Amino acid sequence: MTPSVSCPVKCRPHPCLAPQPPAPSPELLAARGAPIAGELRACRSPPYLPLSRSADSLELRAACRGAPPASRARAAVALGGDGPSAALIAGAQSRHAIFRDELVRRAFTAAEAAHRGQVRASGDPYLQHCVETAALLAELGAGPAVVAAGLLHDTVDDAGLGYGFISEHFGAGVADLVKGVSNLSHLSKLARRNDTASRIDEADRLRIVFLAMEDARAVLIKLADRLHNMRTLDSLSKTKQQSVAKETLEIFAPLANQLGILNWKEQLENLCFKYLYPENFDELSTKLIEIYNIDMIAAATRRLEQALQVRGLSYYAIYGRHKSMYSIYRKMARKKLVMDKIYDIHGVRVILENKADCFATLEIIHHLWPRIPGKFKDYINSPKPNRYQSLHTVVLTEQTLPLEIQIRTRDMHLQAEFGIAAHWRYKEGYPSSLACDASSKETHTIPSHSDACLLSYSKQCDHKGPVLVILLENEKMSVQEIPQNWTILDLLKRSSNYGMPLRLRLNCHAVHNWNQELKMGDVLELIPSTPCKSRGHTRELHQKFDHRLAVSQS
Repeated sequence: MTPSVSCPVKCRPHPCLAPQPPAPSPELLAARGAPIAGELRACRSPPYLPLSRSADSLELRAACRGAPPASRARAAVALGGDGPSAALIAGAQSRHAIFRDELVRRAFTAAEAAHRGQVRASGDPYLQHCVETAALLAELGAGPAVVAAGLLHDTVDDAGLGYGFISEHFGAGVADLVKGVSNLSHLSKLARRNDTASRIDEADRLRIVFLAMEDARAVLIKLADRLHNMRTLDSLSKTKQQSVAKETLEIFAPLANQLGILNWKEQLENLCFKYLYPENFDELSTKLIEIYNIDMIAAATRRLEQALQVRGLSYYAIYGRHKSMYSIYRKMARKKLVMDKIYDIHGVRVILENKADCFATLEIIHHLWPRIPGKFKDYINSPKPNRYQSLHTVVLTEQTLPLEIQIRTRDMHLQAEFGIAAHWRYKEGYPSSLACDASSKETHTIPSHSDACLLSYSKQCDHKGPVLVILLENEKMSVQEIPQNWTILDLLKRSSNYGMPLRLRLNCHAVHNWNQELKMGDVLELIPSTPCKSRGHTRELHQKFDHRLAVSQS
């Protein structure tokens, strides 16, 4: 626990804890991840990789020139330096000190060499996407290994670097993360091709499989990759925009929520809202700008600050907020309400030292303003499944506008914003400017500084009940729910291809024992043997499977 020091009642807010109140302008909508039209830079979404390299995949980026990417990367790492894209790394270093780390710099050098000559649809260098993905992870507080993996996350899929090269130069830990992201990317492309997002139950099962298959840090890297791609989706065709947005809304945004990263979840949802329902998005954006009363928020904040000072309660931050665009849209649709009947559009958040201060502040708030009956929620004593904790109450202000006030400790706030990555933020410690009254008696249990808690996340969230496996059959993917202790043969009997000549691969390894028991997250491929075709045709078909990305090599 970081020692407390005395300070005045009103403490200078930490930038991570106290964002500025949103202004009544288009920026208001972007503050919680809802960029309006024209704000997003045009860029390319994650490349769509079919089972064989086709003209469709080549369309996505310009071919690399000169030496093969793997050879360039090996030479670049050996020589050192930042290559032709020194401005990109300099910009990242100005935002996040971790980009000065030696491992991260070497990862940037390798990524720059591997992606040299590759561009996105907007004409931006592909490396820019890698840097922005890594920067999102740095914002979470990730360590050098995760940020390095963020820089390298597409080098296997799109630049031909092998697991061995990454392991040799950056360690097996980084290589495992990059391989994990590659696995998730491949399944994501298959899910998009098979429109898995349209089948809600199967999308739910796929999210469970994602967490069961990979180190949770690989899932975070994939989420960062998807968030940047959603921010830069404008250059794709409308059909592709909607395809990616639909998958993101049904698979990746709920995954961010499940991991407790509410900031990313809201950004993903708002961006999906923009591309899936553009007319509703524009209408709601305009209405929100019109009705959001920043003067009321400022007055309520000042009044609460003064009341806390009178009571001698110190706090870390008090700031205004508004409900996310997509959350407003969903509530209006679900409850058949007009916007004026949504009580939590205007909001104030209070971040305090300990749980006792939260309940004392709640009492003060209910003395300052009349509460609206039935609108109090105690998520401190009854946390949400993703470990979210906070007190929520809705009061009626002097302007007769409903105001939702959220009350939480700084620990709860870190958990709410960063979810399973919150322990990365704890490693940074609490700045002295955030230290409050030394008389506080509450102790804080600081999570492990190691990434072990993320490595074991899927074990902590063991899936109870049926086993979920992924079946690749006739170039189609399905998430199968099977009983415990089922074997490969049991699953094959359910397949329409049962009885036909097949080659089987389990997690990309040839299957010799059909009585092998299947485990959570296993990937079983059914590959037609095609004995009636010519030898050349058979070899060509098998190469399509053998040369595509491995779903898993572990």
